[in-house]
Amino acid sequence: MIESSGCRRRRLAARPSFSVDVCDCGAVHLTVGYTTMRLDEGAFREMAAMLSEALSEMPEPRSQRLH
Repeated sequence: MIESSGCRRRRLAARPSFSVDVCDCGAVHLTVGYTTMRLDEGAFREMAAMLSEALSEMPEPRSQRLH
């Protein structure tokens, strides 16, 4: 658990350059590199759905198409 500005955060997911935490107050903290965005839960869910939609529209990576 991470504490900052009086709120306690719980890590939901992480990769080397990305992380998602949720705060006691309900804010979702999306960190990409050195930049963190604070989103309410609804905005985070909407963004996650949009990214999933975009990913489904992308062609397969070139390395996977060669097989």
